[in-house]
Formats: sequence, C-alpha cells, structure tokens
Amino acid sequence: MNIIGVYGAFDWNANESGSEGYVHDSGATLFMDGKLITSIGEERLTRVKYEGNFPQKSIDYCLSEGNITTEDIDIVVVPSMCISIFYDRWSRGIPQRILQEIFPNAKIELISHHLCHAASSVFTSDFNEGTFVTLDGNGSIFWGSNFENLGAENNSVGFFNKEKGIFRFIPSMCMNSNTFGTIYLNWAQMIYCEKFPELWDDDEKRNNLREAFCGKVMGLCAYGNDLDFSLEKYKMYATSRERMHNFPYIMWMHPNNVMQTPFNQLSSEHKAYAIQKNFEFAIHEYFKMLKEETFLDDNLCLAGGVFLNVPANSVLKQSGLVKNIHIPPYTSDTGLHFGAAAYHSFKNKETIELPENIALLGKEYTEKEIEDVLKEGEVEYEKYEDFDEVCSFTANQIVDSKIIGWFQGRSEQGPRALGSRSLLMSPAVPEGKDIINSRVKHREYWRPFAGIILDEDLTEYFEEDFCSPYMLYSLTVREDKRDKIPAITHKDSTCRIQTVNDTINPEVTKLLNKLKETSGSSVVLNTSFNDNGEPIVESPEDAVRSFKNMDIDYLVIGNFVVRK
Repeated sequence: MNIIGVYGAFDWNANESGSEGYVHDSGATLFMDGKLITSIGEERLTRVKYEGNFPQKSIDYCLSEGNITTEDIDIVVVPSMCISIFYDRWSRGIPQRILQEIFPNAKIELISHHLCHAASSVFTSDFNEGTFVTLDGNGSIFWGSNFENLGAENNSVGFFNKEKGIFRFIPSMCMNSNTFGTIYLNWAQMIYCEKFPELWDDDEKRNNLREAFCGKVMGLCAYGNDLDFSLEKYKMYATSRERMHNFPYIMWMHPNNVMQTPFNQLSSEHKAYAIQKNFEFAIHEYFKMLKEETFLDDNLCLAGGVFLNVPANSVLKQSGLVKNIHIPPYTSDTGLHFGAAAYHSFKNKETIELPENIALLGKEYTEKEIEDVLKEGEVEYEKYEDFDEVCSFTANQIVDSKIIGWFQGRSEQGPRALGSRSLLMSPAVPEGKDIINSRVKHREYWRPFAGIILDEDLTEYFEEDFCSPYMLYSLTVREDKRDKIPAITHKDSTCRIQTVNDTINPEVTKLLNKLKETSGSSVVLNTSFNDNGEPIVESPEDAVRSFKNMDIDYLVIGNFVVRK
C-alpha cells in the first residue's frame, strides 16, 4: 500500500505571531509497500524556519520521488495536534475534506501525537522488542463529554514486539506533572529574555524564537557550572511514588514561584545551569521510578522534543537503568509524519524497509541536476572525476582553516546537519568558534559548535565510549585533547559529537580519513549549512544561493568544487 504521513496546519496560518493555531515542523513521509521512499520537512522547501503550514511542497516532493500521483495514495495518516483549533476543524470534517480533494482514493486516518513520536523511535531502532517513552510539551488533547478540554498528553509509555505485531501504547495526561517539555521551555524563555530584555516588548520576535529558546539556554548552562550547586537549595521539582493516571509523576514548580526563591538572585548563566541540573536529576528520577515499576525493558526507545536535550540524554545513557537506548534523529515534531506513516505500514503487516542511515531520508540530486544549477548560477567551479580527489582537496582546505559548504547525498530529516548539508572547518584553531560565528553563523557567543569523528577514534578524544551517530549526546573531551580541538570543546569541556563510519556515512567518512592522513586527526567542526534563523539547505539551488550570500570559502557539492 502507498501510505503518506502528513503533518501541518490546514485552513489556518500556523506561522502567525501569537496565533492559537501555532504549529511547527510540518512535513510529509511516503512509504510504499513498507519501503520508505522519502521524508522531508516543509521548512526545507519553503525556506521558512520551523514552518508549520500545510505541507503541500513536502507532499509534491514525496510523490515525485515515488513516481506516483495523488490518486495512487491508499492511506493518508494525520498526527493529532495540541491545539483546540485542530479538533474544532476535525470535528467539522475540514481537514478530511481538504485531504480527500487532494487524495481522492485514500482513506484518511487520525493518529495520536505521542503514538507518532513513539513509532518514529520504535521503527527506526534495531530492537525487535522493548519499551518506549514519549516526553514533550503537549500532545493530543483529551476531551470530555461536553467537549471540554481535560488535558493533553505529556508523557506516554508502552511496549512492542515487531515479530509478533504487538504495539501497546499507554497515553497519559498527568495534569501539571511530568511536564518536562513545557517547564523547560518556560524557563528557557524567561532566561533568554533576561539576557535580551527588549524581547519582552516584541511579541512577534519572541514568538518567532519559541522553538529556539531551549537549545540556546542549553548552551548557556555551561557558563554557570562554577555555581556551588545544591539541589536542595535550588530544587524545582518533587517526586511522588503515588500514581496519577497509572504513572509515577514529578511535580514542577512554576518559574514565577521559583523566582521568589534564592534562585532569583542568580545570574542568567547560573539560572541556566541550575535549571539544566534540575532537569537532568528529574529525568533520571522519573526513569528510575519507571524502571522500579517495571515500565522499562532492556531495550528502550525514546522520542519527543524533550530528547533534544543533549546533556540529559547523556545522563540517561550513562545511568545504567537500561542496557540499550535508541533516540531517532527526528525526535522532535519533525518526526511526527514519519512515525504516523511507519505505524500504519506496521498495522498493515508490511515489512518496514529503511535506508542504512535512518537520518538521510531526503532526495539525492543527480550530477546533471547539480551541474545545471552551477551553470545557471554563474559560479566558478571545477569538476573532479574521482571523489577521492574531492576529499583530498577538501581535507587540505580544512587544515588551512577554510570554511567549507559540504553538500553530499541524501538530505537529513530532522533538525541536525549530520554530514550531508554541513559547514565544516578545522576544530584545531583556538579562535575557530569566533571566526565561524562572526563570518557565517552570527549566533550567541555562548553556543558551542558540534563535531564529527570517526567511530574508531572516539576514545582517543573522549572519555566516554559510546557512539553518537545522530549528534544526540555530549561527551567529555579528554584533558590532553582539549587544546587539540578547542573550537568544538565547550566551556564545560564537553562536545556534542557525531560518530561516523563507512556503512552509514560513506562520503563524510572518506573525507575524515583523508583529513586524518593530512593532519593526523579525524575530527572536524560541523555546523548546519545555513545562516542563523534559516532552515538547513535542501537543494543545489539553496546551496549555491547560500554560498553566494555567506562568507564561506568553498562549496563542495557532489564531485564539484565551487570557488568564490
């Protein structure tokens, strides 16, 4: 069967500032007879960051890759939302009519927000059986008999066995508890606006930053790590062994209440550190209670926006609570349409078939498509017949501290650049972070840059010994290596690292091997190929336009090298 997952606003403007219809990360995913064809976020195509409107461009993109038409789609699966306008429209049949007009032969299905998150993790994992946990801000809304809002999903668990066709989903709407996503967002907004108080008077700009606050403050917390932290003094949550809607729960103090405590006397940096540490302790406590109450198995799949919190993921990874943890590269709402389509493929008893690298789900552009764009763009370029030569050239430029736009293979699905649409630079230059920030990224001074390293060299540079293929963990840089990779060593001596190998990242792995031959190190600074506030580039047209507009030295796209 041809199954497409579709997520985004229908007949309202999702991007409107302050709108009650706010939706982010719309997109579409196509499965054909259980085989993943493609998955894309609408922002990559509209070039609007966090785009939440109806994903028409994503739908067209998927159908083109599948070489089918709208009439060939059998099932359209729609993840539910956490806003009332969606349920009002659904109860009146508006989304159904819109979709039926586009897909005349398809059955329209609605699916739980949290179930989609869970499915995005379960069906990208190597586990045949295990358990899953979804944590985010809010998911599906629960309605009473008189259509009153009873609450929304904010934590859900379940178990699965793929071979036996089992997927048991247990949603929860613990009112005012287990609200990990919402509480961190509230704190992050408060702290960031404390750093930039003019935002309090600019509703539009503040709302446009809504999805970025958490990541920004996560980076800031390292600058407060000299705080004499006492969990008792700055504790912002309480645990309970009682159950609420069948779950153990954690109650959070509201930021307004916290501000009346000694917490209010802290600097923004120390507040960020205290909040992050509370978050990590609370996550650990919550999963410890789930383990004690037999909600967790040895194999654990995690999903939801909460698991973009890299330090907290690292705490869980090293906790020993479970043997194996899997988090997909699109753990946020970017993965909802993927999870929706994958779950219905599973329900239809189809064998789910994914690419070797589950992060690279976009389109791969042909050599002709790339060269046509280069000619139209009137740029100076050179074509190499051998990709080894491309990698040798690029490695030499990286050693020479040049900034490289790197565009190879299928594009990444999700919010991270993972070696297909990246900006690369040497991590060995002490002022490298400031250089790439001032020339290209224009980010806050405290935000770190990530890195990529060969799997086999991980323990040479890092204290921990576990792979991080989707850049969802932070590892501690060994003391004797911190002066070797200063541009990606954060204030607290950690690095958000991506590990690569020939199997799932052949192009960037070949580059790192050449870099190792040239410099003795297989580590490179990696950040997304975009300017601050823009989506990551998707197409050759995006790459050439960005290359022209950004202060980078070379664009390496397929077997072509473009010069300024």
